[in-house]
Amino acid sequence: MPQLGRLNVVFVELTVYQGTMPLASGYMQAYATQDPLVAGRCSFQKVSVIGETPHEELITDLRRRDAQVYAFSCYLWNIGLVRRLVADLRETHPDAYVILGGPQVMNCGDKYLGATDERLVLCNGEGEKTFHRFLQQVLTEAPDFAEVKGLSFYRDGELITTEPEERIRSLDEIPSPFLAGLFDHEGPYVWAIIETNRGCPFKCSYCYWGAATGAKVNYFEEDRVREELEWLSRYGVFYVFIADANWGIRRRDIELSAHLADAKRQHGAPKTIYFCGSKNNPDRVAEITEIFHGAGMVTTQSIALQTMSQDTLANVGRANIKTATYTDLQRRLNERGISSFVEMIWPLPGETLQSFKEGMGELCALGADSYIIYPLLLMNNVELTSKRDEFCLETIPDPDPNSEGELVISTKWVSPDDYNEGVRFGYSLTNLYSMRGLWCLADYLHETGRMTYHELFAAFAAHWREHPDNPFSNFCETAIQSSEQYKFQAWGAMIHLSLHAERAAFDRLLGSFVARHDWWADPVARGLFEVDLLNRPYVYSNTQIEPKDWKFEQLEVLETTAHGYLVELPADLRPRLERRITLEGDGESNLFQLDHRREQLPYMPSKSLKQNYAYCQDTLHKMRSLLPIWAEQMELVV
Repeated sequence: MPQLGRLNVVFVELTVYQGTMPLASGYMQAYATQDPLVAGRCSFQKVSVIGETPHEELITDLRRRDAQVYAFSCYLWNIGLVRRLVADLRETHPDAYVILGGPQVMNCGDKYLGATDERLVLCNGEGEKTFHRFLQQVLTEAPDFAEVKGLSFYRDGELITTEPEERIRSLDEIPSPFLAGLFDHEGPYVWAIIETNRGCPFKCSYCYWGAATGAKVNYFEEDRVREELEWLSRYGVFYVFIADANWGIRRRDIELSAHLADAKRQHGAPKTIYFCGSKNNPDRVAEITEIFHGAGMVTTQSIALQTMSQDTLANVGRANIKTATYTDLQRRLNERGISSFVEMIWPLPGETLQSFKEGMGELCALGADSYIIYPLLLMNNVELTSKRDEFCLETIPDPDPNSEGELVISTKWVSPDDYNEGVRFGYSLTNLYSMRGLWCLADYLHETGRMTYHELFAAFAAHWREHPDNPFSNFCETAIQSSEQYKFQAWGAMIHLSLHAERAAFDRLLGSFVARHDWWADPVARGLFEVDLLNRPYVYSNTQIEPKDWKFEQLEVLETTAHGYLVELPADLRPRLERRITLEGDGESNLFQLDHRREQLPYMPSKSLKQNYAYCQDTLHKMRSLLPIWAEQMELVV
């Protein structure tokens, strides 16, 4: 076989988080270099940078590397940037080969390839085998990509797609890039991703997890995974994301979790672990969460519920996933004192504005800590995209130029006006419930039948629209009208505003809202509102705590300190508070010291607002760690 000279191969991963270990690139290199020809003739470089890196900086770096092969990992959030980079590379490196892979480009050669560019190719499945065979061809004098399974490319103006490559069933055919030393001298990396299996038995129509939804789950061997987890701990990576679709699907996942927890105790890392729990195994997920929580690696756990509507579950292929599984998991986490956040999507097909509101209210009554409400995105290869006409899905482009997501703004069940009202409802819920704006009062009103959770959130959304000059009102309405709510850190920006930049203005909005209702005549309701004013967390550790601009009638605020407040409660209010707030003490005194300095990070003026917003958004995942401590005091010290 005629051969050419040495190849310089550059992998490019444009990530969401800075300092992410490029696992996909590592897999490709580890698999391909089992071949002595590839190992002897190719040199490899990995570029892993955040997608928000300035374009000119990125393209300058890629051109400087002067590669003969550029391999891009393509996802919904970065494909716009990838396309611009490839176009720019072509101007200076027309003879280089470019291969695209990843869930956004698979099976879409007609969209991402050009009839006049025969050196731009696309991988249509798992990348390891296809990329290896692709390199073998590039190393020949006359490459013939028709010999490579799982590839799309143009030849003589015709788009050619070869037969699919079979999935790798024995995943240990892929050498471990961790254990092979491929990351040892790179980085430092802060984030790491690890797979212990591939595939997902469920068929959620909005998802394309690893291009293997509704597919058999294939596994890496357990001893190998143990060694990889140990390696990550010794390396000292800060965050680890277990990229399995269903962590806890097998009993071994509990044992592997315990192994990583032990490694963390020995080596001090990782500090934080993220995983997506198995859909129908709440007992295992709760046990795993408790293991990680006990090792200080998890302060919160996600509950990927998405909707409470049974009709919607059927429409999106989740009818075989029991809603009771998630609510049972929520109960178990509450019993163990572990924070959680529920992930929802608005608006899924079959969901109405009313069912969305009522479902969220039902979840609040169950006692979830907080919620993340995601927009519905259409992307390539997911089943839901092919059903846009059936479900009357109206979309607009994601305003992020790096993304190719289509944002659903109406369905057969939800008009554009309904959609906007649902967004307002979500803003209200986030601030009144997740961010504890009316945490105790809402529980009392719901429990006594005065006003349900969903009625309260909807009423607050209507109220702020009547006060357009309030900074919070202005932010929310501007975000909705300008589509700013679609941006990744939009929720973080809102939290920054209501818990920091315009905290007093938001307090005033709350005060005018509660005072307009008939139940405001109830002294208990007044007292609980005053508790909420003091209990509302501070998102930054260096936000100055100041006396409240409110005339307290039920509580007596005796002192404002650098850390919080010294408060005396009415005796009859304490039992009501214990439903929603942990009061430290033996119950012999109603005098409490509130300490707001918990696990917050400081506001950093030296960093961009976007970076501070990202931190604020992250606090939604772990709200319990920000809540003040109410410590009982036996007597007032003068």
